Amino acid sequence: MTEQQEVQPSAAAPAAGNNKPEHKAVGNKKGGAGVVLGGVAILLALGLTGGLYLHGHQNAVAQQAELGALKLQLAEAMGKLDQNNSKDAEQFSALSKSQQQLQEALDALQHKVLDLDDKRPNDWMLAESEYLVRMAGRKLWLEHDIVSAITLLGNADERIKALNDPSLMPIRKALAEDIAKLKGMPRVDREGLTLKLAALSDQIELLPLSTVSMPQAKAEPDQAVSTNPDEWESNLKKNWMKFTENFITIRRRDGAVEALLSPQQEIFLRENLKTKLLQAQLAVYREQQALYTDSLEKAQRWLTQYFDTDNSATQYMQSELDKLKGEQIQFDYPDQFKTQSMLEQVLTERLQRILAGN
Repeated sequence: MTEQQEVQPSAAAPAAGNNKPEHKAVGNKKGGAGVVLGGVAILLALGLTGGLYLHGHQNAVAQQAELGALKLQLAEAMGKLDQNNSKDAEQFSALSKSQQQLQEALDALQHKVLDLDDKRPNDWMLAESEYLVRMAGRKLWLEHDIVSAITLLGNADERIKALNDPSLMPIRKALAEDIAKLKGMPRVDREGLTLKLAALSDQIELLPLSTVSMPQAKAEPDQAVSTNPDEWESNLKKNWMKFTENFITIRRRDGAVEALLSPQQEIFLRENLKTKLLQAQLAVYREQQALYTDSLEKAQRWLTQYFDTDNSATQYMQSELDKLKGEQIQFDYPDQFKTQSMLEQVLTERLQRILAGN
């Protein structure tokens, strides 16, 4: 048993030895192809790696260039910002200095004003007097209010009097002259005149129009029949006249007869009369003497022409218009007050002395 088993392997050995060359040939063929494929793969990997490296290098170079440009722009911007900051700082410093100088000047002026107030407190009263004189001029020339102008001038004189300064006596004298000139001017009650005109305007609707005035008829001759036979012709005419009187009567009158106004014309007449009185009211406030007189004269002429002059209401309106027509509503006011220029000159001189430090 043992010998047989040992022989078999030796017999099988040649067979195994014969099969080995075939396996080696096949293995060599496969090994060559694998080497070729491996070389190609390596070349492809190297090419891809080189391309990626080249592309990455180019991108890195471009990014470095962009980064450099950005750094340059940033440096320029920072430089400009530093310059602007330095300029702003300089301007702020200059502004601070100017503000400080202005504040110092303001403080000095305040101290000077306080010193002036302590030294010459009466100058403020003098300035107030000058203001009152200017207000009096406005009342006189703009509103034609003489009473208010006189009152304001009197108040200015009281303030100058309270100063008790002998050097201001010429000003008080000029004030007295200005007040006397205003007091000598005629006064007109504008409110009273306009109220009277308004009251007359309200009475226009109550005025009666003039009626038709018929002339007196001529006296008829005696129609008695005479007994004298020689007057037969005259008796015939008289009998004929008596006969015809039963049918028609003729009376002769001397003078023209004017027709009455129509209702529409009557309305226009009354409205036009009211308009004339309204014009007179406006003329009072505007001091237009010619317009005032002309309006009242036309109103009187229309009253006489179209209204019943025998009526008491018409007669009253005529008399009132006569009184109003005689009123003077326009005056010549002084061009300026003597006191105004004198006060301005005194205030200017005192201010100059104060600023000079005297």
